[in-house]
Amino acid sequence: MDEQQIIKWLKKHCKPIRDEVILGIGDDTAVIDYSNDTYLLLTTDVVVDRVHFISGRVSPYGIGWKALGVNISDIAAMGGIPLWALVSVGMEKNKSDICKKIYKGILDLAKQFNIDIVGGNLSRSEVLFINIFLAGIVKKEDLVLRSTGKPNDILFVTGTLGGAQKRKQFSFIPRIHEAKKIIEIVKPSAMIDLSDGLASDAKKLAEASNCGFEIEAERIPVSADASRKNKIFSALYDGEDYELLFAVSPEYESLIPDSINNVSITKIGRLTEKKQFLLRYQNGHKSKISEEEFKHFT
Repeated sequence: MDEQQIIKWLKKHCKPIRDEVILGIGDDTAVIDYSNDTYLLLTTDVVVDRVHFISGRVSPYGIGWKALGVNISDIAAMGGIPLWALVSVGMEKNKSDICKKIYKGILDLAKQFNIDIVGGNLSRSEVLFINIFLAGIVKKEDLVLRSTGKPNDILFVTGTLGGAQKRKQFSFIPRIHEAKKIIEIVKPSAMIDLSDGLASDAKKLAEASNCGFEIEAERIPVSADASRKNKIFSALYDGEDYELLFAVSPEYESLIPDSINNVSITKIGRLTEKKQFLLRYQNGHKSKISEEEFKHFT
């Protein structure tokens, strides 16, 4: 089974039994009833040597920064605020100096978002890995899911896409503040963070919303670090951007600003009733988005 097939199997066999579980497997975070007006958001992610980074080619500080950042990005995609983290590190013995540098990256990013590191675990491991569990909160009225988009909703993306492997993935700023501002202006009908690439994550959002999508190739905001050979391909499939893709009802399209906090916001397409995943060019030509994407188990 590939990653998505495993997730489908897990959703089937891990159905919540407690009434306070609003949402289990299937979105960027789990959602738990917390108070009269607040949900608790729970997420976890792991970064592993030779899968998500190559030790020796990137600083331990950058590895730590990314390890926390990918989790904060999940909270951002739900419209929430991150609060508490548990950090587990597996490493070879006699690597305490590396561990301290990893934690420095984690702590510096945590400080930016007022996150408390409240525990975790240290383990000996032949492969370096950092696993972080992050909890946050969101006002019930602000919660945004990936499964509530509708046909003809307009798709927007923050920032630029492509080439994040070069440097961005180890220094990106999760879009917590931008997500909160977007929700203040107009609540998105659906939202997801871009971790596996625009093509893959747009498909996840569309499928969860029982829609297709049509993305306009020339509108995709391409990073300066994207491949010169095929910038659109790079923006679609490179992954590790950790920007936000969100959908807005057409009646609110004009309310979305061109930027927030100097982070660009770009209209790139729309959700469609027909369940196809298309790339449209200025000359009118359309092509299907291919299945090339990051897969953990292939």
